[in-house]
Amino acid sequence: MFVVLLAANQLVQAADPPKTPGRPKIGLVLEGGGALGFAHIGVIQWLESHHIPVDFVAGTSMGALVGGIYAAGHSPNEIREIVEQIDWPLALSGETPFQDLSLRRKEDRLVTQNRLTMGLRHGPSLPGGLNSGQEVGLVLDRTFLPYYDLQSFDDLPIPFRCVATELVSGQEKVFGDGPLRQALRATMSIPALFTPLKIGNKMYTDGAAVNNLPVDVAKAMGADIVIAVYLDSGPVDPKALNSLVGVASRSASILIAANEMRSIQMADVLVSVGVSEFKTTDFTQGDAIAPKGFEAAEKKAAILSRFSVDDPAWTAYIAQRNSRRRATTPVPQFVQVDGGTTSQQKQISAELGDLTRVPVDPVEIDQRLSMIKGTGRFATVGYSIANKDGTPGLAIETTAKENSPPFLNLRLTLDGSDPNEIRFGLGGRITFLDVAGVGSEWRNDLSIGQSAGASTELFRPFSSGSKWFAAPHAYFTRSLFDQYAAHNVRIAQYSERRGGVGADIGYLFGTRAQLRIGEVLEWYADERSIGATIGGPDFNTRAAVSSLQFVYFGQDDALVPRRGTMLAADVRHYSRGPYNTGNYQQAALRVTHFVPLTEQGSFFGTAAGGTSFGQTGLGLAGFRLGGAFNLSAYGRNELLGSQYFLFQAGYIHRLLELSPIFGGAIYAMGFYEVGKMYATTESSSSVPNDGSVAVVMKSLIGPIYIGGSVGDRAHRKWWFGIGRIF
Repeated sequence: MFVVLLAANQLVQAADPPKTPGRPKIGLVLEGGGALGFAHIGVIQWLESHHIPVDFVAGTSMGALVGGIYAAGHSPNEIREIVEQIDWPLALSGETPFQDLSLRRKEDRLVTQNRLTMGLRHGPSLPGGLNSGQEVGLVLDRTFLPYYDLQSFDDLPIPFRCVATELVSGQEKVFGDGPLRQALRATMSIPALFTPLKIGNKMYTDGAAVNNLPVDVAKAMGADIVIAVYLDSGPVDPKALNSLVGVASRSASILIAANEMRSIQMADVLVSVGVSEFKTTDFTQGDAIAPKGFEAAEKKAAILSRFSVDDPAWTAYIAQRNSRRRATTPVPQFVQVDGGTTSQQKQISAELGDLTRVPVDPVEIDQRLSMIKGTGRFATVGYSIANKDGTPGLAIETTAKENSPPFLNLRLTLDGSDPNEIRFGLGGRITFLDVAGVGSEWRNDLSIGQSAGASTELFRPFSSGSKWFAAPHAYFTRSLFDQYAAHNVRIAQYSERRGGVGADIGYLFGTRAQLRIGEVLEWYADERSIGATIGGPDFNTRAAVSSLQFVYFGQDDALVPRRGTMLAADVRHYSRGPYNTGNYQQAALRVTHFVPLTEQGSFFGTAAGGTSFGQTGLGLAGFRLGGAFNLSAYGRNELLGSQYFLFQAGYIHRLLELSPIFGGAIYAMGFYEVGKMYATTESSSSVPNDGSVAVVMKSLIGPIYIGGSVGDRAHRKWWFGIGRIF
């Protein structure tokens, strides 16, 4: 009620505007509010269509983004296009696209299957936010690139200000000069979501906490009349306060409302936009939210129309505004890299050298910089134009991670293939960078649970930037292996231990493929702990293992791909068999291809197989089938033998989009599997097959799935888990 009375009071104030020579100077103030800020576009569209000139713009957070684009000379339709072209799920998730990751980081993502990463530089610590702001930064870089040498925000087509919070002092910071893209990145740094922006010795976050509707800033700029756009999200739903997130969000909104109330009282005209049916995270609803602003402005037409100007005056205003607009960018003649080590600067300069002496292509630059960030060495990588003695160049700005390297990727697994024996696992991968020269990595894995172990590998390129590398490594694992008779009946359990020391030489084919040739001295033992023996006696053997491995990661996502191909091939020669038999060879191949059929759905097909080239009697050292997504109706590793094939065909359909901040989406899956294990302990010679359905949720901790399968020969089961599904 108090807000309504204040709004009514603004009508009275606006009815008698201050008397100034000529027309009054008008300031437009746009409130922060996440996706609700799309409504500002509709308000601006109404003002433009009714020839109401805006002389000053001030905003906070999303209001600053829309206001900054408008102040840079863009029309409402251009603002809408710029905002709609942003990949909001990607921008808010903070993830580098899987295809842009280096091959080493792709391996990390496939192994850990989640976004739980900690820095270890100063002891274990989480980053300053879930999102480094890389994608948002690139959007700002390309949008405001023509204003690379802007000295003051007063020099924009419309003078502009935005508000951020200086994190240490808690004081308000009004940006009126410096890089425009940097100021907007600061005001949009929502606490906990985006890492605070560091400028010099200061750290900045979203300005909502101190001044979410900066009417006073517009008045200080010289506005006679201030039109403030307030985003009315409606009354609080008590049900939303039953969760930790809901309580925290409401507590923050109360603090923000306090500074908004002061601004509402100061505004001359308040345009209140009803957006209660939307959430601040509805970034895909821009087309529905923007018209709400137009409708709200129309309701204030009687007041706002007082500030309209005639056609000649409007034409003169637009001409003056356009005369200050910048639409071109000079062709860069050199690459300048700021931040990082000297060797990193040289390498980046060499990689981007082909972008000089040609017109700037933001799409190409965005992808190239995303791939540089995909090495894991930087928090953000952005760009602008530098000027050196009158010559323009491409300025690349890298920001180091505050708490890493080294970094720790956590891994949580849950295997419910057998609901009667659920297996948990917790692991981590610690990676040190450049410990043995530029580009080197020291990777250490540790896991505990029913499958436990440790491994270490030193990856070192032959020289800086070389595709050839050497990788000495060592490992030890201990896991449980179940033995089955026919019809999904478990009759024994083994403790399987494997360890080895060796080295590989390999070659990287860009960021998607890798070839390795290696030699390992391996120790391998299986010991029965429960039940009867049918797969062969216990054994303990040592062998020299020569290997040839090739992987190709062409899929578009690590968790639930929608397009692309992934392939893994492995050929090995063992100098000794598990029961002190002679040498033998094994080869395995697995290929999965994804084809998008609709916006929500994709087909996938898998072909896998392995052979021991006629060698039999390998017992537990043979191939295995059974378990979720691997002949799902069969028990965990139920089929054991020396040769096999497996085919899968299925469909993935996106059911529901989740907030990209905390997850991704929920999918339904249906798939059919058919396979065959040869020289197996399985008593039947039939071809095992099953049909399965599952629901999969992409989350911060990885894919969470639950499903059920119906197969041949009375194989029926349901299963669930957390972990890799492809």
